[in-house]
Amino acid sequence: MSIEGKILIVPMAAMAETAGPSSRCKQLVEGLMSAGMNVATCRAEDVNYKNIDSVKNYFLDIPMPMGLPKPIATRTFPIAQKLGITSKKTVNSFDQVLRFTGNLDYKYLKKSVESIRRAIHEYKPDIVYSEFNISAIIAAKKEEIPLYTTVSYPTQHEYAHDSKLSKGLNKLLKELELPSVDSALQLFDWADKRFCPSIRELEPIEELKGEEDSICYCGTFKAINSSSSDMKFEAYDGIVADAHISDKKRDKILVYMGNGTVSAAKTLSVMKDAFEGSKYEVYLATSYLPEETIGNIHIAPRWDFSALLDDAAIYINHGGQNSIVDGLLHGVPQIMVPGKVFERKYNAESVANTDAGIVIDFKDFDSCHIKEAFERITGSDTMSDSSRKLGDLLRNAGGITNIIKEFCILQ
Repeated sequence: MSIEGKILIVPMAAMAETAGPSSRCKQLVEGLMSAGMNVATCRAEDVNYKNIDSVKNYFLDIPMPMGLPKPIATRTFPIAQKLGITSKKTVNSFDQVLRFTGNLDYKYLKKSVESIRRAIHEYKPDIVYSEFNISAIIAAKKEEIPLYTTVSYPTQHEYAHDSKLSKGLNKLLKELELPSVDSALQLFDWADKRFCPSIRELEPIEELKGEEDSICYCGTFKAINSSSSDMKFEAYDGIVADAHISDKKRDKILVYMGNGTVSAAKTLSVMKDAFEGSKYEVYLATSYLPEETIGNIHIAPRWDFSALLDDAAIYINHGGQNSIVDGLLHGVPQIMVPGKVFERKYNAESVANTDAGIVIDFKDFDSCHIKEAFERITGSDTMSDSSRKLGDLLRNAGGITNIIKEFCILQ
């Protein structure tokens, strides 16, 4: 299938490591290009930036945490991250995330919207796609360009918001002669179409009044191949793995806690107490510890989880959407420790409510609770079966093909 059209994709920028927007951006680019579409990006060259071959990238400013001056932010923020100070803060809504990362700072909003508008003028896209980037929403609205956005259940205004944080945003909207909002999260309602990289069973988002078809569930943005009787899926790093893995040997434990409430040092200590010397090979992904192997425990900044998940008995993670979806696609039950972050709490609870995993409070993150949860999961096929069923629903939801279909309707 080849479709003519131009899409400008703008992911959320941040100084902090956040794999979600950047990895989904790459998946979107590759999926849309495979359909013959002309794709460009407007991405900040922040810590999450990776070049995408043959794709034009337009300049986007990097936000400074809390809107701090750049000389201060670039010196203090990495230290705060390494010491775990940033992970101790309770986050109750997505607009608090936007404020913390600097995406709600008036000065940043003003210059980033201008940068995206310049990209629109030069590239002349048919659609602007915002991957949780509110500046892109504002720019598209001002330029009267059709707008698509990624959305999720816990980032809705109705789910949780903080109206006190919208002062700078509304100042800019007034200057641009655009409608004011009660919170930044209402900006996502401006989209012509909203795409959720999940399924209704996990994220039952309500439709907007009078716009009953405004939500499109994609399941996963990962590319789906169906060239044989056995479905396969491609991870964003190009690794292909079997979708049907129920007969695989499960002798690995994968661990990724990201920038969660639990520190890397604490995570390693608990893993050693719980699994050191066991028959399971433990793979811990973190950039906050030296790369090394301690017996059966392996530590590195990054592992190819797309390959390792095929052999995993469990996946211990922080409840991030990408992590949860990856686990379900491979039919792996999960132990989730979402900490103080609202979105991760929701994601973890939604998986636990479908009997595909167990949630552990960060205060209970110790070897005793981890081993107890591990024994519950491996002592029955129930959670593995539930994980595989959810994985099938995610694979069969349509993926990026749904976005391409909506583009054809728009044309």
